[in-house]
Amino acid sequence: MRHAATSAGILNIELSDDESMRKPNLATLARRPSEISKALLAAQRVCTDGARRLTPIRRDVYALLLKERRPMSAYELLSALEKTLRRKLAPLTVYRALDFLIEAGLAHRLERSHAFVACQHPSDEHESLYLVCSACGLAEEVESAKVADVLTAVSRKHGFRPEQQIVEVRGVCADCTRVATK
Repeated sequence: MRHAATSAGILNIELSDDESMRKPNLATLARRPSEISKALLAAQRVCTDGARRLTPIRRDVYALLLKERRPMSAYELLSALEKTLRRKLAPLTVYRALDFLIEAGLAHRLERSHAFVACQHPSDEHESLYLVCSACGLAEEVESAKVADVLTAVSRKHGFRPEQQIVEVRGVCADCTRVATK
């Protein structure tokens, strides 16, 4: 059983291992060029279905987010993009691409770290729950309908109307825990 702290006290939330509905993690899979290509094709479909245009710069920013398993700041993306394209870009170019990717459901902004990650389930409507490793920086997106339901219920109880739910849980991932205990 996991507990969630709220202003109303501690809420008990029972999560089974299968309840987190783990789906193929695009960001993890996308480390190989062939997987990045598959994810980019899926992103193109998401954009086409939503009558959006995935321009070359938007595509490049998304590809960089897919390649990394950790959140990246806009300036890290800008630097990597400039190296890849071998030309200078205005920061606004990256911010506009990120705004588009977020609007299209292809990326999320992690508020605490002011960084961005590729959405690992872009074709599914969902609330974001991220497990962020404080040791290696890995950000894994997981889904939990129960957590989303609890947050909605708490919001309603307080007369609050949420516009977006992005939950960030900081801690140490399984790989880093294993390395630390050796």
